[in-house]
Amino acid sequence: MTTTSDRQPPEIIEFPTSQPEGKALASIDVGNALDSVLTWSIQTLNLGPTRSSPKYDQHLRDTVGSSYDWSDELRFDHRTGRLASFILKTPETELTDLAVATSWLALPRAAGVPVLQDRDHGFHVDSLDLRYLSDDAGALLVVEGTMLPADGNSLRLAIGPDADLLFQHGRYVGWVLLHPASHLVASPGDVPDRTDDSQINNLLREYPSLVVDPNIAKMSNEDQEVKVALESLSRRARQIRGPKAGALGHAIERVLEAFYPG
Repeated sequence: MTTTSDRQPPEIIEFPTSQPEGKALASIDVGNALDSVLTWSIQTLNLGPTRSSPKYDQHLRDTVGSSYDWSDELRFDHRTGRLASFILKTPETELTDLAVATSWLALPRAAGVPVLQDRDHGFHVDSLDLRYLSDDAGALLVVEGTMLPADGNSLRLAIGPDADLLFQHGRYVGWVLLHPASHLVASPGDVPDRTDDSQINNLLREYPSLVVDPNIAKMSNEDQEVKVALESLSRRARQIRGPKAGALGHAIERVLEAFYPG
């Protein structure tokens, strides 16, 4: 269960940037949140116009920030500085330190939206390194490789009903998606299905344990044991009707086609 924090967030937060190397500073619009539709295609967490949308080019002109082509995409409104959209990549390496994962997921949420200070220059925000899906598939945690347990200097900024950005000492270090299956889609432009998640959650827990290092290295060598496990997961997904199972099956088929083209 996620609680809401009464503690005031820091006045200034920062997003580490790789080009130029440095940081992008932001304040927080405390108590508010984004209301756009949130989708998760397993590969990416998306909010705002998709890259295939006819509105996307205009959206880029109306915003400033990082670009998906080179990094995670975080776009801020040119006029107000408010976070307007994002495309955040889901890494394929698992966070194995359970103490780190549980400490951040237990952290109370504080509602707010980042507001960029310098809106004249773009930047790159590198994709994060590690992922963790909770045992009940109720939360997906994505963090940097040097992540430490949450403490008194940690902030879990609830930018939407099911999406949080994580900060340590005011520095961006990760994100959380609550109820991942509720936002699961085959393609970022699809509309999430709001039916019951219980059946798909059972299968969703298996996917990260298969499509993860070192299995990815094995798949590069067409390892048959991993292939059989993926095919089994795909068959069970197809036996469940509905868009969510279809989205998971689509993701599995994409992996099979990439690593086992024959």
